[in-house]
Amino acid sequence: MRLKVLLTGKDENAQIPDAEMLRDRGFLVYRCEEEVVDDMIDELHPDILIINPLEKDNSSTSLYNRLLSSIKYARLPLIYTLSEDDVYLVNRKRTAIRGMRNFIVDNIIDGIKTALASSKNNNRELGFKLAG
Repeated sequence: MRLKVLLTGKDENAQIPDAEMLRDRGFLVYRCEEEVVDDMIDELHPDILIINPLEKDNSSTSLYNRLLSSIKYARLPLIYTLSEDDVYLVNRKRTAIRGMRNFIVDNIIDGIKTALASSKNNNRELGFKLAG
């Protein structure tokens, strides 16, 4: 089963290299403008959403914060590009253990792996035991 990735941001041209790289690795990649991201999420049911903002662009930050605070999107992992192709802020599903939700990674593939990793596996790797 191929994973669906939705890319959004103000500059569509900036999304092209990430989209091509992800397609080459076997992901189904879709792109949309920030204004229609809610409709695209409802239509596609992506496995992960990547927000690639322009510098000094508050609309992408507002979108990111709105999606994080919405219960409707609690199961959608988010990746927010902090600096171009260098640092990514990963927010796993908000149903994960609070301390295991937010990560910073240095490449998009690690970001996707981290975002989709189950909290049960991460707890085992870190030495935590789950109740039950």
